[in-house]
Amino acid sequence: MLRIIFALIIVIILAVMAMANKELVSISYVLGSTSPLPLYLVLIVTFFISAFVFTLILLPSWIRDKMEIRKLRRRLRDMEETRN
Repeated sequence: MLRIIFALIIVIILAVMAMANKELVSISYVLGSTSPLPLYLVLIVTFFISAFVFTLILLPSWIRDKMEIRKLRRRLRDMEETRN
């Protein structure tokens, strides 16, 4: 439930920023620049790219932790069975 509320807050903030930032900007890279894009589009794309990279960085440790928890639960269950 908390995640849904947090996601809704982020979407509302993005919508407000989109309405307030309609100026055209061009992004300059080392090899060139983009054609003029609305600022809100640049912000939204940047948000989603950073969220994707953040997920990719945290995914291996999350999977490792889940596997460790599963292994410890199995070990605990085996120890309880041997005790009984």
